Amino acid sequence: MKRFSTFLKNAALVAVSCLVALVFLEGIVRLIEPREVMRYFFMQPDSLLNHSFIPGASGHYKTTEFDVIYRINSHGLRDREISIRKPAGTRRLLMLGDSFTEGDGVEYEESFSYRLQQLLDSTALPERWEVINAGVGSYSPLLEYLYLTHRGLALQPDMVVLNLDLSDIFDDLSYSARTRYDERGVPVAATPETEPRPAGRLAASLVDVKDFFKDHTRLYNFIRLRIDRYLEGARHTVDMSGNIHYDKYAMLRPQYHADFDRDCALTYRHLLLIRDTLQARGIDFRINVYPYGLQVSPREWTAGRQFWGFTPDTLYGTEPQATLTRFCRNSGIPVTNLCEAFRTYATKAGPLYHDYNGHWLPAGHMLVARELYAAILPRLRKTEY
Repeated sequence: MKRFSTFLKNAALVAVSCLVALVFLEGIVRLIEPREVMRYFFMQPDSLLNHSFIPGASGHYKTTEFDVIYRINSHGLRDREISIRKPAGTRRLLMLGDSFTEGDGVEYEESFSYRLQQLLDSTALPERWEVINAGVGSYSPLLEYLYLTHRGLALQPDMVVLNLDLSDIFDDLSYSARTRYDERGVPVAATPETEPRPAGRLAASLVDVKDFFKDHTRLYNFIRLRIDRYLEGARHTVDMSGNIHYDKYAMLRPQYHADFDRDCALTYRHLLLIRDTLQARGIDFRINVYPYGLQVSPREWTAGRQFWGFTPDTLYGTEPQATLTRFCRNSGIPVTNLCEAFRTYATKAGPLYHDYNGHWLPAGHMLVARELYAAILPRLRKTEY
């Protein structure tokens, strides 16, 4: 009995010591780092769009590669505050896209939407143009169609630019499994994923404890931030099957032998829906197609390409972007293929991409802004717009 009593006292002492240490460390972390340092502080499930930014959210998005400020406006966009109604004497350009358009890994003022706004403001045009950044991570043409028809058109755009990512083909196929379509096959809503509850009382209790610390302490995110890459690597299994239904980068694998146009059929349908929706309202529509780092230079995205199972020091081809470009032109959609511009820049300077994260550095955003500016300027200068 005495031995058991001693054990309890020692256990209690250890528990109290651990609690005091945790409280002390929590206090230190609160002094040196803000709470909102993980991406999920700015995101929410969305019954229409699968996921979206939380209106009014703000804080830091931090990884081992960058630390940037996020401010989400009242319309759920990573942009300055804007009015729904278009100001008099102003035209609007609505930018659609995924995390590249959102500006993952750079400050808002370094994003290509902001840089394009600067270029337009410094140009004598018949009317002022206002660029609106509606890019959200992991969006694809399916979600972009839903956003445009339910929210984007309310902003009264005069031009819509969709930035097309190779991952959009995989994402469209994935989201379609959670999408309701009407009798004409038009998307109605893409419901969010629900995380399954672990089986077993112990596993569920551990998840509850983890969620409590995640929601109520900064120490959890401080530690998670610094080990996230290693955790991701430990549980990551790369699918290199070359099957677009399972392999995000299938079309870039040497074993990919499928018909790319056939794999893109769903994405093509959504792009045509966007085209027809805008055409019916007299709104200009164009598409930007751009490369990944491994398609630009053997020296770009070195850590990231290894994580996803690609060969180091290798330049991969841009045939998928060429195929997407042909589809756009054959469908009457103005298109800019940025692959050559990126490759040309990479031979003179660099880098353009975060080494592990894979999104553009400020130099990449500036390059996109300049190329897009050159592509749309002749249209914007027309006085009869």
